[in-house]
Amino acid sequence: MACFQNNSLIAAKMLIDVFSKKHNDEFNLFLAPCERITLVRMCMNVKSLMKWNFDFEQFYDILSEVPNLKIEVFWTLHVLSIFPFNTYLIKLKSPNILNLLKRNLCSLFLMDTEEGDAPEFFQMSILSHFICKTFNGTGEEIEKVYASVIRDFLEELFSSRKEHISTGRMKTLHSLWKCGLIEIDAFHEFCVSALYQFVKEPYSTVMEAYDLQENCKCQDEPFHLNALIEKILMSVKINDVTYLLFRVESENITNWKHYIVVLDVFIKKYSTALDIILKHLEELLKRSFQSLNENFLKKAILVARQMALNSKDSFPTAYKVWMAQFENCLLIKNPEVFTFLIHTLSTLVPYEKNIAILKVSLEKPFSVPSSCQSIYNDYIVLLKTRINDLEPQVQPEDLINKLLLMYQDTGRIPSYVMEASLMRKHYFLNEFLPVLLSPRIIPAIPDIRGSFIDELHRIGKIPNVILQKYKTLCDQEKQKLLKNSKWTIE
Repeated sequence: MACFQNNSLIAAKMLIDVFSKKHNDEFNLFLAPCERITLVRMCMNVKSLMKWNFDFEQFYDILSEVPNLKIEVFWTLHVLSIFPFNTYLIKLKSPNILNLLKRNLCSLFLMDTEEGDAPEFFQMSILSHFICKTFNGTGEEIEKVYASVIRDFLEELFSSRKEHISTGRMKTLHSLWKCGLIEIDAFHEFCVSALYQFVKEPYSTVMEAYDLQENCKCQDEPFHLNALIEKILMSVKINDVTYLLFRVESENITNWKHYIVVLDVFIKKYSTALDIILKHLEELLKRSFQSLNENFLKKAILVARQMALNSKDSFPTAYKVWMAQFENCLLIKNPEVFTFLIHTLSTLVPYEKNIAILKVSLEKPFSVPSSCQSIYNDYIVLLKTRINDLEPQVQPEDLINKLLLMYQDTGRIPSYVMEASLMRKHYFLNEFLPVLLSPRIIPAIPDIRGSFIDELHRIGKIPNVILQKYKTLCDQEKQKLLKNSKWTIE
């Protein structure tokens, strides 16, 4: 730099000497207020130098090779028509500097700044510039860089955790709706593109979405993004939203957790949403049964559940109403289609956490083809097992006391005992029976507990070996009592 001779070299050296400083961190975003004033004054000097003996390409090349100039310096040069920002991006020959710039820009767009502070306008204007270049450009190669920055920004935005969704961090994004710096068509394209990216990245399965659907009631993740998606959704035509939700093929939706967020906002914010959903649900079910496509059916169930969660009725009641339609569905009277339906429903059972929904599914909403009775029985066993797994665990002694009262009233072994002996055999043999058969002094006249034990043995629920061991231990208890009584008398 010692041999600066023409005005372009003088101007570049002047900016570099003042604003090229080493920083401990890599986020060189904003200038201090005093630096901002100095920069504006210096830019006026540069504009004067530009009038004579000024090599613009040389000036651009020199500044583009400086890695530690803050973004605000380049943006100010752009605003004052000294160094166009797209020219700066073109001149960046180092991939490392370009990647650093992209990271810094994403951080800039989501940085919380003071209300009315100069950086707030800086954030809004540069984000608007990138959106315009991406969605209202002229097809230049450099626009791919602009698009990649917008894509990275949206990726970081959509991956925000609940604790990071603050008014301050969202301020720059929200300002786009009122700044007037973006043409309507370009902004619409930005919102549509954002929605499509939202349901594609990062990857999450239908099962993961199914597992989280009830979080919509308390706005837990992923529904903490509802307000953000609502802002975007309301700027998009309803036909575009409908197409995304129901016309885009399932394999092109790769983030199902985000899909149910869009669906949830759509249901809540559009008065015609339910009619639209019911129409497309019917078509989706028909396609799934005709093609035996599990992805279509899982999507239909996911949509139906989200609709039920937003119903005026309780979730189980609304879901039961939807399930009832299968009763009159001619397609599932076909054994192959029925088997397909039950198989798909079975894959969802391990992910269901709502006992009431499982119990709704236990109610038989359709007639079972005779050749499918076995697979349907397996499905029922799976439902009951899942219900037992989810129900609060009762202490065996308390449970046994309740069962004894039921047996005393009805004279029949309660169905719970029969089901536990079949579906929870380990629990029945290792926890239930040891408590029921705790050693005691058996009364001369059989009590209700004794009758209950005898009946279980008669129907084969208590093995002979276990019953004999129980009686032996009971006799030992009786002998101990008699021995103690003898010593007491003496």
